[in-house]
Amino acid sequence: KLKAGSGTGIAPNVSFRNGERITMGHDCHVGERCYLWAGDSTGRIIIGNYVSLAPEVFITASDYKFEAGKPFRQQPKNERDIRIGNDVWLGARVVVTAGVSIGDGCIVGAGAVVTKDLPAGSIAAGVPARVIGKREPEPVPALS
Repeated sequence: KLKAGSGTGIAPNVSFRNGERITMGHDCHVGERCYLWAGDSTGRIIIGNYVSLAPEVFITASDYKFEAGKPFRQQPKNERDIRIGNDVWLGARVVVTAGVSIGDGCIVGAGAVVTKDLPAGSIAAGVPARVIGKREPEPVPALS
């Protein structure tokens, strides 16, 4: 049920949950042992074109709310869409949390935890991820 554009390559050991709510553009790469978990009812993962996910990237469009007096597994879920723009590279073991948008041209360093939106063209790293630089402007072929 996952929708992926032409030229997109997916390693054989990637884990998808609720694939009907996951969309990937064309010419993407999803590395070994990545996890793309859309929400059970509404949270979508929308990935643009020319996106590369290094090994063990974890993207989840759902997390738990915490209400007093309820065991963890009985907590209601909080589902929010994740949007990843065109020409984005997520390094090994990056975690992207529910509700985040990552702008076109971003690079996220290995091991970063993205909890807030990243502006287009930024380079981010750390836990939580923060912008540490900007990609130099270069002529890029039109992304369609």
